[in-house]
Amino acid sequence: MIACQPLPSKENSNSEVINLDQMNPAAEIVSQETGVLTIWWYEGYVEAEKTFLEKIVRDWEKANGKKIQLIFFDQTVLLKEIEKAVKAGTPPDITIDRTQLVTRLAWQGKLKDVSAIIEPIVNSFPNSVLKNSYQYNNTAKTKSYYAVPIYQEGIYLHYWQDILEQSGYSASDIPQDWDSFWKFWTMVQQQLAPQQEIFALGLPTSPYSTDTFLFFEHILEAYNVKILNARNQLLIEHPKTRQGIIKALKWWAKLYQQEHIPPSALVWENADNNSSFYNRIVAMTPNPTLSIPASRAKDSDVYFKQLGTVGFPHKPNGDPMTYITRVRQALVFADRNFEDAVSFLSYLIQPDVLANYMEAAGGRFFPANKGNWDDPFWTNPENPHIPVVRKMLTEFPTRAHYFSDNPAYMEVLESNVWGQALYSILAEGMSPEAAADQAISDITRIFKQWSKE
Repeated sequence: MIACQPLPSKENSNSEVINLDQMNPAAEIVSQETGVLTIWWYEGYVEAEKTFLEKIVRDWEKANGKKIQLIFFDQTVLLKEIEKAVKAGTPPDITIDRTQLVTRLAWQGKLKDVSAIIEPIVNSFPNSVLKNSYQYNNTAKTKSYYAVPIYQEGIYLHYWQDILEQSGYSASDIPQDWDSFWKFWTMVQQQLAPQQEIFALGLPTSPYSTDTFLFFEHILEAYNVKILNARNQLLIEHPKTRQGIIKALKWWAKLYQQEHIPPSALVWENADNNSSFYNRIVAMTPNPTLSIPASRAKDSDVYFKQLGTVGFPHKPNGDPMTYITRVRQALVFADRNFEDAVSFLSYLIQPDVLANYMEAAGGRFFPANKGNWDDPFWTNPENPHIPVVRKMLTEFPTRAHYFSDNPAYMEVLESNVWGQALYSILAEGMSPEAAADQAISDITRIFKQWSKE
């Protein structure tokens, strides 16, 4: 993550902006009912994300004559602080979530129902977005809206255009059928092998990276492997499902064993595939946001001429790819400032308010609200990255992750069952069949545990 510079001082603002290193444990900030709306948020990837959110906060304060306490966290720190605060009974009024918390906290009855925000604009969101917000409350024994969608993300494939040119290819040569697409990148590696050591694919292959399971979920989707049926029942032990998992594991393992993926990918953490790509160790890598091109946006030559973004090829059976979206959403916790929380979030998600905030982030995320999809920022034909994402998420099928239908699947992902299976094959010599059976056993156990709660 790029370190953010200190915030410039603000004058004539009611809002209080705090960075984590300036404060005592975060839970103390909301341990008393102060009447101040407290918001915990990601610090953002670039400084402009902070400053635009601060502006939104100040505008709301001015319009409502009230004060907000806005606290920024590193993304991984925020998740831990939220979990600690919920356990202590001192959560903030509002926080941002990457769909890692909403299923569990809604299930536990820890979140406020935000239907008052969603229902008036429910037609503004695609179903794949709404499913992330529409969760089951096991305390109330009902489903409702427990999160407010802000923006969404998929899995995008980034490559070096100049590396393609060095190997004798161009972007127009990239095939769209499944087998030819992946073979193309191995051919790029083979063409360059005499001159330089470069790997075709920067696929995170470790149990330590969330990108591993996010990408593997798309490989399962490509092979039409269904883990849950329409009634949210587990299909994992069905012979057809098992064979699909084995096929996906073999596909990935073969690329690694043929040395088209760096050996170090077995121990990569989340940022390591980005680093390998920046250092030109790999020709192409997947990423769940547009942070790779966004981080080079100030260098127009790199952003426009050297970096490329491409969608997935068609599935092996020839069908268009279905993209699995994650949604970054706002959660509301306490009763104490609920009316103000509803007011602020209703203001934040207005298309014209949210547009500048997302653009300030360099287009790393795609709008959840369909009202923003046709903005010039997202359709600019001169941009080699952002319109590609728009096409992927608006012109191709999309679906929510399985945890939107069953919270047990969030634990499957958090356990990185798929990363463990790949590691077992490639580092421990387990057969794909045995690794698939172990994954099936683990998933079945997790679902049984959840069914008892």
